[in-house]
Amino acid sequence: MSVISETVWAGRAGGVPAAVRRRARSDPDQVAMTFVDYSTEPQGRARDLTYGELDARVRAVGARLRRVARPGARAAILCPTGVDFVVGFVACLYAGVIAVPLSAPASSRHNDRIALAMDDCGCEAAIAPRPVRDRVAGIPLAAPVEIVCPDEAEPDPAAPWAPEDAESGETAYLQYTSGSTRRPAGVRVTHRNMAAATRQSIAGLRLDEHSAIVSWSPFFHDLGLVFGVVLPLAIGFPAVHMTPLAFVREPRRWLRLLGDRAATHMLCPDFGFDMCVDRIPAEERAGLDLSRLVYAGNGAEPVRARSLARFTEAFAPCGFRASAHTPVYGLAEATFVVTAVPVDREPPVRTFDRAELTAGRVRRIEDGDAGGYTMVGCGSPVGQDVRIVDEATGLPAGPEDVGEIWVRGDNVCAGYWTRDERSDGVFDAVLDGDPGWLRTGDLGFVHDGSLFVAGRSKDLVIIDGRNHHPSDIELTVEEEVPAVRSGNVVAFSVDTGDQERLVILAETRRDASAGPRELRAMIRRAVASHHDVYVHDVVFLRRGTMPKTSSGKLQRRDCRDRYRRGALIIADDASGPPEAAGRRDTGREPT
Repeated sequence: MSVISETVWAGRAGGVPAAVRRRARSDPDQVAMTFVDYSTEPQGRARDLTYGELDARVRAVGARLRRVARPGARAAILCPTGVDFVVGFVACLYAGVIAVPLSAPASSRHNDRIALAMDDCGCEAAIAPRPVRDRVAGIPLAAPVEIVCPDEAEPDPAAPWAPEDAESGETAYLQYTSGSTRRPAGVRVTHRNMAAATRQSIAGLRLDEHSAIVSWSPFFHDLGLVFGVVLPLAIGFPAVHMTPLAFVREPRRWLRLLGDRAATHMLCPDFGFDMCVDRIPAEERAGLDLSRLVYAGNGAEPVRARSLARFTEAFAPCGFRASAHTPVYGLAEATFVVTAVPVDREPPVRTFDRAELTAGRVRRIEDGDAGGYTMVGCGSPVGQDVRIVDEATGLPAGPEDVGEIWVRGDNVCAGYWTRDERSDGVFDAVLDGDPGWLRTGDLGFVHDGSLFVAGRSKDLVIIDGRNHHPSDIELTVEEEVPAVRSGNVVAFSVDTGDQERLVILAETRRDASAGPRELRAMIRRAVASHHDVYVHDVVFLRRGTMPKTSSGKLQRRDCRDRYRRGALIIADDASGPPEAAGRRDTGREPT
């Protein structure tokens, strides 16, 4: 029987704190998590965190938190993926302080992003390890915060502790999106949401105390936080972690750990599977053992049939089974997973008429058809309701229509922090007279009982599992490249067949002195610096031809459609006469 059945998250929120305290008392030497550090040893140095140590350290940090922050106050967690982050997060739950998981401060440009989120929710404290204390103190905040260093808090197992008895509807943590935004929106994840996500994962992903995971996802991302921290602690199975950087530098490390630790579950964005195939040559795959994997979750960005097929072909000799592939659909506003392909069942791969999909209709065609678009289904709802809704009417869409994906369940979050006007348009929508629906902003349809995600009506750019708001990228270009006309920059993503790529359209000022090659380099540098994403294509349009509404609003979807069709009116240079309509500049110029 799963441990979650012993921890009833209803009425009062025992949840993760109760589970950690119970195991610390009954089996303090049980390993909760293992962290493998590759920074000093190429083979990695493992560091175990037991429940006894975790509980003692959490109470020590929680006591310090209580001295500097009241219950319900917000505390930013600015720790790298590792022990300190887990201690800080659970300490917030122990103390009744709302955790705000953010990336560890590394540079001034990242500090600006951190400051936006911390100011948005009014953080009173920051949890950060001693080596980065000065960096945290230098973050430009509207109001100073108290810094709590988890590596300075001396644990005392005998110290008395009275846990904060939070209501299940109270906010446990704020999940800010993984991309950058100048108007950050922190999703209010309640204790009830955490409990629901855990129950759903037990039922839909076959997680129990006998499961084991190995993960490299960052803890400040909802995928890394829920899959890598909340679920292992709530359910009681072991988790092994490595940093994202350790994975990127040598993907084989992850796969080797999966075998060495007899992992049953893993979850990462689609690009992670491709990276393993591309970066691990055939001769280095010998000795890898993926035979125990029953769940190879793929989410956080569009799932590609080519990625699944390549990974299966490359690692079948290592014991990997195609049925382990488990595409999922989820979003932070729904805490974690919304739909998933059933475990041990190969994901549905179907080909649909591309032109019909563009028109909002679903028509399946033969595989290999030149007019087809191959898609991977993301399975059925996991303990919640999912509907496809006509965007124009707000009514349920027809069975062969593309519409907006709406979700309802106890995992749907409480809204955005201090953004009531944004919450009103997303949360608690009404469908057929029933309230409580989440409007995801994503487009999709159901075919053969599986959800297929067809696009993003809210125009988010998702690259390498990270969300980027187009308006932020556009503003960066306008601010960093003065030669660009204000209000005449559009950013969007396109599917090149193997991954999502960022494209920027812009009009230039008449007095622009730089040439197109120099301007493209300037735009690429600015976007890379502020958003950590490479610009695949920069296209300069003839002045006055940027697609807009009659009120002057940029039409990103129309821009993307014209780009795909080669129907843009492109300037011959940054400030010169127009060339024949079409698409240009797909080469990569040095930055």
